[in-house]
Amino acid sequence: MNFPANASDASASSAWYKSLKQSPLTPPSWVFPIAWTILYILIIASGVVFLSATTTISAGIKSRGFFYYCAAWVLNLSWSQIFFRFQRPDISFVVILGMLAFIALNIRAFYPVSRLSAYLLVPYVAWVSFATYLNGYILFMNPLPSASSFAARP
Repeated sequence: MNFPANASDASASSAWYKSLKQSPLTPPSWVFPIAWTILYILIIASGVVFLSATTTISAGIKSRGFFYYCAAWVLNLSWSQIFFRFQRPDISFVVILGMLAFIALNIRAFYPVSRLSAYLLVPYVAWVSFATYLNGYILFMNPLPSASSFAARP
């Protein structure tokens, strides 16, 4: 949910993104880095609180909740690449649905161990729910490129 780091990739991705028909609820671009900075702080805080609430760090890391936590992170990081770099709102929509499921499972698994660690993830699940809507809007309101245009990409 972040723009690509490489300047040339970023300008191409930015042009592509701006060319898409977007939801009237799409926030201005300056909102995203602020929102994600806050969310990343909350996500990290949640993981720290959860691990400090477990009987041992090892038990926490081996828990189902920590697996869900890590799976959501991996999907979160891959979403940006799939959506912006590869310009695939269809695949990124599947990824964001998986991310949403793992965040919900994560909250459910963290709650019995530490309510605070679960509550810290509520803004994350709320934002990703909204992002799922935005991704879905782009997916369903814009034509997908043909298969030959995917093959031509570097």
